[in-house]
Amino acid sequence: MKTGKIITIECKCGRKLFRYFKAGKGRIIKCFIDRMADDYVGVQNAETFSKPICPQCGKDLGIIMMIRGNPALKLNQGTIKKVRV
Repeated sequence: MKTGKIITIECKCGRKLFRYFKAGKGRIIKCFIDRMADDYVGVQNAETFSKPICPQCGKDLGIIMMIRGNPALKLNQGTIKKVRV
């Protein structure tokens, strides 16, 4: 595994969404499904092009798409708390 950090991604309402292995620096734009450690929302089982929502406030988290051949959650930046590594 590459060097990086495991960080907790939270909704702006305060609900924990999942824990993610972040490799590299910068903002979180997309989260690859295979790098998710703990999934509290059910993103890992969602289908491609589905839009998972926060169970607490009902906001749209983003869209699941294929990026570089791997399924990833392209995040809606207005929904999650800002995390910068």
